[in-house]
Amino acid sequence: MRIRATPLVGLLLAMCAGLAWASYLTSDYGDTPQQAPPERIIRPVPPPPPPPRRVSNPLTDMLSRVVVRDGYRWRGLTVYPVELRTVTDRRDYLSVSEALADGLLAVREKGAGNVPVLVVENRGDRPVLMLGGELVLGGKQNRVLREDVLLPGRSGPVEVPVFCIEHGRWTDKPAAFECKQSVAPLAVREAARSGASQDAVWAGVSGYCKSLGVESRTSDLQAVHDSPEVRKELADCRESFIKHCWRQEQVGMVVARYNQIVGADLFANAALFRKHRDRLLESYAVDCIACKGVAADRVAAPGRDEAERFLLGVFDATFDWRGTPGLGRLLSVSGAGLSGSALVNEDDVLHACLAAQNVIIIEPVPLPRRMLPED
Repeated sequence: MRIRATPLVGLLLAMCAGLAWASYLTSDYGDTPQQAPPERIIRPVPPPPPPPRRVSNPLTDMLSRVVVRDGYRWRGLTVYPVELRTVTDRRDYLSVSEALADGLLAVREKGAGNVPVLVVENRGDRPVLMLGGELVLGGKQNRVLREDVLLPGRSGPVEVPVFCIEHGRWTDKPAAFECKQSVAPLAVREAARSGASQDAVWAGVSGYCKSLGVESRTSDLQAVHDSPEVRKELADCRESFIKHCWRQEQVGMVVARYNQIVGADLFANAALFRKHRDRLLESYAVDCIACKGVAADRVAAPGRDEAERFLLGVFDATFDWRGTPGLGRLLSVSGAGLSGSALVNEDDVLHACLAAQNVIIIEPVPLPRRMLPED
């Protein structure tokens, strides 16, 4: 049977063909006519960035071996003793006090006198460790050592950098040099170490004299330590820590003033720490003695974990090496909320001093001023 084409049949066939083609174009690949199927690109997920590489040096190596013990508190001063899991340098270095007492360390002015320099000579065979912040009395005026210096045996004359710590004396007939085993308070120590101006050091000394009611003819920092009131307080502090805190194996301490960690001193071995321990303790204690208006029992001390975090901050700091007048090199530390330096000899840290930033200078409560004898 032959189907006769008519205009109506042709129209129906064309409509069916158009619908089929439209269905083909839109069924899987969207509504846009003649759109090519998109290419599916799978990009690999990048790995997370590696953690920042921590600098390896003798100080960070030392800190990886420290153990921080529970703290002991005297008034507003809290000390967290530090030990080392392994000790790599057990040599016995002479202190300045020992060397002077035995006549092995000679100290003199440079030429006719030069405020920022002293000439020292180790006449013995054992190295002498001179700590930054130690007070050297005598000469034309009393000085404070700016940085740690390790004098070799039979050193010959060596020039060491110093600051003046008394504002009103420059005598033509210098007295013999001596060491009264005093270390400058942390604020003065840090100012000297960081290369502050002489005026800044004098301002720090003046602040302590005024805060403690001490006045001497020459505005001398040693007058603070010689004040009867301060001597009595420091003696009580020493005895309290000897009774309750110190142990044979300790190599250093982290120190808090009231509710803030303010600094730390670490040594290569326990014998070296014991030689300097009491003087360093007193240098931290002077701040708390000056703040008599603070009710220490109402201020919570930091926990041991905060002392540990303070030391661990060194791993995120930046470092800079520089030479010293004696043996070894100085490693300067800055950033991560702290600053300081470490004296390194033969890849071992002999002494490291760290100070927290922004909590060095305190605002002590003024006390009635007391005149000391001028002699």
